[in-house]
Amino acid sequence: MRMLLCVGGMPYAEAAVGFGGMIARITRSAVTLLHAIRRKEDRATGESILIAAREMLPGLAVNTRILRGDPTGRILAEARDGGYDLVVVGARQPNGLTQHLLGSVTQQIIRRVPTSVLVARQAGPSLGRVLICTSGADVAEPVIETGAWLAGAAHARTTLLHVSSPVPSMYTGLEEIEETLPELLQTDTPLARHLRRSAKILSRRQVTATLKQRHGVAADEILREALEGNYDLIVIGASGTAGRLREWLLGNVTRQVVEHAPCSVLVVKRAGVPSPTPEVA
Repeated sequence: MRMLLCVGGMPYAEAAVGFGGMIARITRSAVTLLHAIRRKEDRATGESILIAAREMLPGLAVNTRILRGDPTGRILAEARDGGYDLVVVGARQPNGLTQHLLGSVTQQIIRRVPTSVLVARQAGPSLGRVLICTSGADVAEPVIETGAWLAGAAHARTTLLHVSSPVPSMYTGLEEIEETLPELLQTDTPLARHLRRSAKILSRRQVTATLKQRHGVAADEILREALEGNYDLIVIGASGTAGRLREWLLGNVTRQVVEHAPCSVLVVKRAGVPSPTPEVA
């Protein structure tokens, strides 16, 4: 796998480099460190930043690039034309605030690059817990494939989460209106078929996962699960709707999760993972 790791100023970029490096080791990826400068006079500073970032990635195959120009435009061009499988960007955490914030460059990259994007926040020593989110539609299966591949490579504890719409207010208090997960899986509904296929995808990747269903507003429930479960990574899909400039647009749920997650978030825009080992008959 080829990874483009976007490096801003230090120490802002430390989380992106640290978490991106961990993913690169797990997936045996080749890494390109990219720093964009606006002025020729900034090159020396940029080179120092890349040297510091490279020292954080011992044992990895690392290339470095400095591009001059508008940071957003240069990063987008490199991401689109460089044949990368994953773009890694950081989320800023200002002093005195617990909420990680997305800078304007990061927001543009997440919305507009055609490949999957990892929004990296401060990482622990390992990728121990992964939360894979599914909308319940067939279009979510690339998300399952990618999450299962990564969780399997990291030997991470994994949860597959689906959030069902809240019960209509007219039925509030009628617990039987909320179908339990075991009951749901016994049905022949599109959602039940999707969840059963998702379980098979995880099994082919030799990932033992907990299947969980929550009821409520999707973004709120995903964020609540991420916080309560102390996950290291959320894996979620992006809407594939193209705008007039044929740019990727994030759905509202994905946008809220990316902006407010307590951990790193992988936004899957297209599947590009190795095939699993064939099952023995």
